[in-house]
Formats: sequence, C-alpha cells, structure tokens
Amino acid sequence: GLESCIEHVWKDTVVYLDRNKPIMIGRAYGRVDRDLLHEELLRRCNEAGVTYLNSKVEQIKESPDGHRVVYCGRGHKILCRLAIVASGAASGKLLEYEVGGPRVCVQTAYGVEVEVERYPYDPSLMVFMDYRDCFKEKFTHPEEANPTFLYAMAMSSTRVFFEETCLASKDAMPFDLLKKRLMSRLDAMGVRIIKVYEEEWSYIPVGGSLPNTDQKNLAFGAAASMVHPATGYSVVRSLSEAPRYASVISDILRNRVYSGQYLPGSSEMSSPSMLAWGTLWPQERKRQRSFFLFGLALIIQLDNEGIQTFFESFFRLPKW
Repeated sequence: GLESCIEHVWKDTVVYLDRNKPIMIGRAYGRVDRDLLHEELLRRCNEAGVTYLNSKVEQIKESPDGHRVVYCGRGHKILCRLAIVASGAASGKLLEYEVGGPRVCVQTAYGVEVEVERYPYDPSLMVFMDYRDCFKEKFTHPEEANPTFLYAMAMSSTRVFFEETCLASKDAMPFDLLKKRLMSRLDAMGVRIIKVYEEEWSYIPVGGSLPNTDQKNLAFGAAASMVHPATGYSVVRSLSEAPRYASVISDILRNRVYSGQYLPGSSEMSSPSMLAWGTLWPQERKRQRSFFLFGLALIIQLDNEGIQTFFESFFRLPKW
C-alpha cells in the first residue's frame, strides 16, 4: 500500500454554502505528501529495473514489423512493442482523440501554505468547500463572474493550506484574480498571515474528448483523459487502476494476450492495444464519464447563488 505517503488525515469533511448550518460529509480526508509519493514510486521503479532516457519525444510511429518507434530529440530512436504516453493533458501530437467531443474547460486555483495567528475553522475538519460570499469588495468584470470557493487544510491550529478555487470555467480564471479573492476572503474572516511557506498555482484541464481506443499508442493519467471532468481529481483513480493496467500490458508483452481476442462485453475482435485500452475505458466507464460531463456542463453555467443551491441539494442526497 501507499499509506506511508499520507501526510495528514482529517476525521471528517465540511462544506459551507451560505449562512446556514454547515454540511458534514461524513468522510475522512487525507493529504498526500507529494515528495514521499514521488520517492516511493521511484523506489519501486528502481527495484523493478526501470531505465530512463532524459529526452523529448517528438513522435511515435509504426515500423513495418508492427513495433512502435519512439522518435526522441538528438536523433534517439527507441523500438518497442507498446508505447504508453503519460505526458499529461497536452499530448495531442502523440495520441488520437475522439472528434467532435466536448470542449476542454479548466479548473484554476491559487493556494498558500501559511502560518496564521488564528484559524477560523475547527482544525480537526477538512474544509472541502466554502462558497460563502464574504468579500468586502464586489467584483464586476466579466472574468470575475465565475464562482470560487475556499479549500482549507489545517496541518495544526496555526499552520494551514488555503486555496481559492474556480471549480470549472470555459476560460481560465487569472491567477492574480484568484490570489486577490483569497486575500480578500481571509481578510474578511480576520485571518492574519504571519509567514508564507509555499505558494501554489494550479491549472487543470477538465472535460474534453476521450482518446480513440482503437489506436495502437496507449496512454495513462491525464493523457488518457482520466482526470474527473467535474472535480479535477485524478490521483486516486490513477493509483488504483495502475496495477490492473500494468498487469494487462505485462500479459500482452509476455504473449498471453493475442490479436483476435474479444473485448469483455463486446462482440468485436480486438488487438492487444485495444484490450489494454478496454481496461481503462470499458463501456460502463465511458457512460459514467458522459454523466460527469453533464455535471461539468451544468457547473460552468451557474453563478454563485446557483452553485450554492446545486451543492446544497447534492451534499444532502440520501445515502442509498
């Protein structure tokens, strides 16, 4: 497991939408230590004998014998049976995506980890969303119309990570505006910053088309459109699906999987690469993502009052 990479766990998660009583989510929340996770994954790669080439991939083509040829900078060429692209959302020149899909939207956020004199929330709770409008000044420009919320994680009673987030918008909200909103919000809440440990600028493309699952190049992570369209989360899905995906790829490379097999739940014959794609994007996953895209399309239309009303209903749904 990767439990050792969890930096902090809060017993419960809370949402503030208006001046009424906060909504308790009833779930613990953990913060991943990026450095520990990075070190652990590198350690596992080292134990498995993974080798690296520090270069830039220019293109991936098919050779006459069916292998993939990865063309890198400085004339490097790598011949392989399967090429897996894991270079993030901007992988369009290496992969094919479905034509005519939804437009790409963006989640933007500005955050700071700071020392404060007084923390206005219960430090044992993770503040998942605070959509309350507590700004002293009103924002009037069109780019300022998108709702934003505060996301807060108290590492102690005085050391806190605060982040002002635009959940999703058609165009990126400027970081200087997000910073202005965060500082205005903290000022209105009476939060005085003593020391800044770290700043964070987050830009996450959300939505967009799925990769073409008939192609021979494979992908993983954001390159494979695995980022949740309506929330921007991706780490948990990537970590949870990696072992099964790797197992299927291992079977392909060991010749346990051959061309001419049937995809689960399909009457179509498939190539080995299609079988690998099918583990990431089976039909049920595709249908689920379409529903998430519906949520994204709704979110980008809502003003602050509308999004408060939406999440008021969403977070009070019964636990079926």
